[in-house]
Amino acid sequence: MKDFLIKFQLWEASSSIRVMKMLAEQAEKNIAIAVKEADQPGAVHEGEYPDEVCDTDGEWHTFQETYYECGSCIGLDYDEVKSEYKHLITQLTRRSAFLTIYGLFEHRMNGCLDFLKTRSNYNDELKNKGVIEKTQEILKKVYGAKNLSDTDHLTILRNIMVHNDGIAEKYNETLDKKTKKTDKEKRLLKSIRRAQGIEVNDYNTVIMRNDFLPYVISEFERYIKAIEEIVIDYENKNATQP
Repeated sequence: MKDFLIKFQLWEASSSIRVMKMLAEQAEKNIAIAVKEADQPGAVHEGEYPDEVCDTDGEWHTFQETYYECGSCIGLDYDEVKSEYKHLITQLTRRSAFLTIYGLFEHRMNGCLDFLKTRSNYNDELKNKGVIEKTQEILKKVYGAKNLSDTDHLTILRNIMVHNDGIAEKYNETLDKKTKKTDKEKRLLKSIRRAQGIEVNDYNTVIMRNDFLPYVISEFERYIKAIEEIVIDYENKNATQP
């Protein structure tokens, strides 16, 4: 019974992939609906406000300026306002889904970490701070998974979304930097290059394309399956030991 309860942590992690896929699919459906609604008549509201202009004689004249509003986006150009709204709702929806999916993965890794420590009777303190990083550490240090590719790049992207409002600080500046880069800068560049379905614009904003969420889920699925295989291999090697 105890063995079943321990392995249940791995089963929960594996089964969470279905939930992640559902979240990603729903996010893209919500985006499609929002974009379609933005093209409907009346989606962009028009209004006026008083403005002033100075003529060649230095006299000021008041006139009515037209503005356009769509959701939280407002401006003087109809097409730009609509385009900005579509972009904003797309990115915010994907960001929300990504953070939810990442949070679910992190939660499942917490259970897997407990499982890995219990299974190997490992009681020493792990150096890394985060649950996902600690899981990677014990897999390499105790279970011999030296070649296991981590998910560190997605952790960095998660931190950018949470702490920097989606801005990869000084990314373009770092990309063009001729002098020696710091470890933090190298880590950022490596993470952006490794991740699929994203791009960084001229303002250092991370843009998530429609293939980003499926990529994230595929990475988490790869990692969870790797843990299962590593555990099986570990148990087979230690089966004859007392």
